[in-house]
Amino acid sequence: MKKIIITISIFTVVSCNTHKTSYTSIELAIENVENYIEWLNEDLFQGNITQEEYDLMKESYLETLTLLNK
Repeated sequence: MKKIIITISIFTVVSCNTHKTSYTSIELAIENVENYIEWLNEDLFQGNITQEEYDLMKESYLETLTLLNK
């Protein structure tokens, strides 16, 4: 369920992007997921999430990246 929510939110962000850039939708989605992973790392470092939550969310993000890179 989390994977579906993450994937839908990523594509929503990409589709709502009104800025005209040279990036494609997929490139923006990949960049967003990479940013989410960085924020996730900071959340773990700051103690906002547990290691178990971190592992689950990072696995979902990495799976999403794998799908986007196909």
